[in-house]
Amino acid sequence: MFDFLFAFAIVHSTIAIIGMLFNTILIYLAMFKTPQIIRSYATLIINFALTDFFACFFDFFVQQRIIPAGKTLGYVSNGFCKYISPKACYVGYSLMLHFFSHSLWSLLLSFSYRYYILFYPAPRRITLLIIVFLIYQPSLFQWIVLLWSQDDTKDILAVLKVKFPNYTFHEDQMVTGTLDILRFGTMFPILHMTLPVTPVYACILILRNRIIKRLSEQTSSLSQKTKKLHKQLLMALSFQALLPGFFLIAVSSYAVGQLNIYHHPFFEYLTYSSSVFIPFLTPVSSFIFVTPYRQFLTSIFSKDTKVKDTKPQQNNSTSFHTASAVSSKK
Repeated sequence: MFDFLFAFAIVHSTIAIIGMLFNTILIYLAMFKTPQIIRSYATLIINFALTDFFACFFDFFVQQRIIPAGKTLGYVSNGFCKYISPKACYVGYSLMLHFFSHSLWSLLLSFSYRYYILFYPAPRRITLLIIVFLIYQPSLFQWIVLLWSQDDTKDILAVLKVKFPNYTFHEDQMVTGTLDILRFGTMFPILHMTLPVTPVYACILILRNRIIKRLSEQTSSLSQKTKKLHKQLLMALSFQALLPGFFLIAVSSYAVGQLNIYHHPFFEYLTYSSSVFIPFLTPVSSFIFVTPYRQFLTSIFSKDTKVKDTKPQQNNSTSFHTASAVSSKK
């Protein structure tokens, strides 16, 4: 029989550790290697990187399997939290969940920012910090209310063993959960993690298409260099627009069990195994499509790379600011 637990542990450990490394590098780049021209956008990059770092950290800490059992929701933790206590696993899980939700809202904010600056000057960093703080509030509230929804481990195990007599729970696993998902403290996080995914994804795709349309309208008056930068932006938008798809996979795998359509360890492991790819892949887009970051990383890993003059780096740093300047002249 296929060992889902072993495969699950390998995937989570590998992706989470590399994700933490990637986001640590991105924080450094955003703080110390960002040209003045994109300083305001670096605020959003740092918000992304911090959120994704802690999402990876707590995913590694809990390595969660979620088991819907009617009104009961069981969490089986396979990470290092199991060596501490059920409370540590539950708190770690609730923190991970709220970082995932904030990551989704942050992605929508990123696309909104890119659309906004095609028509208006880039907002000040303090303005962006206030906006980030405001969109963080639902996720913060989700974390707070979920903390009060933990039930006794023995009661959760009793329900799971009756519902799934063929499931085996090992002694080295930590089981937590809630007996009644209809309670507000559990229902709000469930709704907040599932219902916004589709409309947010739709908004991201709409914004992406409008950005592409706006840039296409400017193509005839642009230089070859600017056209190349616009092409980089379109690739970046296409890459980042794919990321919420992992949330759709997570929500779908959870819904299969919660709606009692089908129960299988594969779907129970898949929910958060798919989610962790988002904080893992998000920094990759900055490494590839933000030119100063890409050049800095290339210079580290390639001994033959010569240090280029900083002025061209700033001019090629990001295409969406070039697009903003062009649009403002129209």
